[in-house]
Amino acid sequence: MVPFDTELHAEELEALLRDQGFHRVAFLSTNGLPRRLAGHPQISALGQGTFLLAALSCYRREQDDASAPGDPHALVAPFARRNYYGEAVSRLKTVVRTLCTDHGLSKQALRIFCNSRLPEKPLARLSGLGSFGKNTLILIPGMGSLFVIAGLFLPLPVAGVTDSGGPNVSFDLCGTCRACQDACPVGALPEAGRLDEKRCLQALCTETVPFSEAFRRAWGFRFYGCQSCQEACPHNRALSLETETNLGELGPSLSLKRLLSLSLPELKEVVRGTALARFWIPPRTLLRNALIAAGNHRDPVLLQAVVNHRSSRDPLVAKAADWAVKRIECGHD
Repeated sequence: MVPFDTELHAEELEALLRDQGFHRVAFLSTNGLPRRLAGHPQISALGQGTFLLAALSCYRREQDDASAPGDPHALVAPFARRNYYGEAVSRLKTVVRTLCTDHGLSKQALRIFCNSRLPEKPLARLSGLGSFGKNTLILIPGMGSLFVIAGLFLPLPVAGVTDSGGPNVSFDLCGTCRACQDACPVGALPEAGRLDEKRCLQALCTETVPFSEAFRRAWGFRFYGCQSCQEACPHNRALSLETETNLGELGPSLSLKRLLSLSLPELKEVVRGTALARFWIPPRTLLRNALIAAGNHRDPVLLQAVVNHRSSRDPLVAKAADWAVKRIECGHD
């Protein structure tokens, strides 16, 4: 552990994060981590210290679909409608600046993480930030699962934080409820707490493989993200905590006529600075998603825009366009 001539207190750190708008804060010492987590390469590389874990709400009261007659839209999941990941990192950078100024800490010694390769959900569970739900997401009372996890690693102990330990799987807030499992349109939650990523629409929406016929139909009007298990969760009802940000705003839905008029470089530019500007999200998968949504809308107003992609040299795009054309032209199942 790197020596520091300062002592940090959990209460002070929590106040800093809450001042930055984080709705829930928890702490976790690396001492006593379960062997499986302690041996994780991303954790072991950090050494000994303390994790600060925080939740930033991505809930907002707004309509989910801005479609209008003659202008059908494709839907964006709440967590991707604005760049909540970028917003969380920006707020944590303010916390880091305060710690460096007030306590003489080195910026290089602190590690911000959000949507990272760290096992963030197990760390959140062990810290007490929330509980695992049966859909494998973290649940927090009053926030449900509509939040992003972000945090900070400090290579020193924090006063008031005890050694971690205990189970990293529980369904404390679920009880006998299985609404998320029953709501999954592709049966990707065969057992409580087990996600079949080969079936999960959220996992598949960035994969460069064609969807099966069943998955194309189950995809519905989505552009990015599947929320079926979260929409069914009772803990995601009657929420009120919101995060004020317009960073990387896409909105709840996007016009399919506009999306299908874009070249891949233009589509990449549209998502620049948003939650979809990630190296693991190829723009061609987003175009595939939009074409499938257009096919499920079956609105003739989209036919020509879809036909234009039939001749794409990219088989992922061409196959999706061909399927969508047939769906629109057929007009019924």
